[in-house]
Amino acid sequence: MQTRNLIRCCVAAAAWGFLQSVSMSVAAGGGYDRAVDETLTILKAAGHTRPIVESHIHFWQVTRPGGVPWPTPAEGPIYRDVLPGDYTSMAKANGVVTAGVVEASGIVEDNQWILDLLKGDGFYSFYIGNLEIGAPTFAHDLERFSKDRRWVGIRGYLTGPPEGITLSPAQLASLEDLARRGMTLDIISRGTKNPKDQVQALCTAVPDLRIIIDHLGGAKGPPPVDPTWELEIRRLADVCPNLYMKFSSFYDMYAPGDVVFLAPMDLAHYKAHFDVLMTAFGPNRLIWGSNWPVISLHGTNPTDLSSGFADQIRIAEEYLAPFGEVVRNKVMFRNALLFYRRHEPNKHDDD
Repeated sequence: MQTRNLIRCCVAAAAWGFLQSVSMSVAAGGGYDRAVDETLTILKAAGHTRPIVESHIHFWQVTRPGGVPWPTPAEGPIYRDVLPGDYTSMAKANGVVTAGVVEASGIVEDNQWILDLLKGDGFYSFYIGNLEIGAPTFAHDLERFSKDRRWVGIRGYLTGPPEGITLSPAQLASLEDLARRGMTLDIISRGTKNPKDQVQALCTAVPDLRIIIDHLGGAKGPPPVDPTWELEIRRLADVCPNLYMKFSSFYDMYAPGDVVFLAPMDLAHYKAHFDVLMTAFGPNRLIWGSNWPVISLHGTNPTDLSSGFADQIRIAEEYLAPFGEVVRNKVMFRNALLFYRRHEPNKHDDD
């Protein structure tokens, strides 16, 4: 068993090296799409029958000098050091073959801390940083961090700016800088945080920028589906072809925030909202992610960082099974690799 697992890890490492060797010009000609498909074939042949690309995890170290702005003691069990050693073996045991890290801190230099933390670890193949859109130092910071090829985009409009999405000249300059570099933008849209009409204005103002809404677009249970939310989701998906949806953090539908709360662990509590997202965005624009370790707050044992992780994968796989293997592989594997990379501007994966 140990030998087999070692072979699988070696195959996965070789596969990511192959993908990263595909140049932007070759990728624009469809070479990257083919490379992703070949990687999937290689992984399956090596015994990874249901490989998963993780698109949303966080690391932090609350014990380092100065601490971190989030989480705080109010978040309870996750207010502790959370480092790659806490995730890697658990993820691999659940079928994850590579992972992307999303920066949780709004402190600019924490981006470099994560890049240094992950240096030399091929399991973590892409990184979504955190910079304030419209900030005077945005262009300089983006240029600096972009020298690391793992940096594929940023998470924006979460820790700042305080005024949110205004599409001011300064904000537009930052967004267009991202688009010119072929990078991506993660965004939260739920409740009063980045309302759907503002996200639509953002998508249409910068049509060459690939944007993804995290965590089910603010879906809230229980069923039936809120008709206003459904209308807004369907409008966004229809009007914004450059907008994707992260099929992630399922337990947020029921949890009253980032606090200890046992969420439902069966598909029936989520399926109606999943159906809206699948029919609105289609299988090419849904991307699975966990939101680990935050999801552990909503599992059966919130003091265990693995709590709820396998259950969320099980719920996703159960939902996707009736759609067939091709759709499953898109949502759980292929789409993340196609989205989270440096793109040639004005090119889309389905062009």
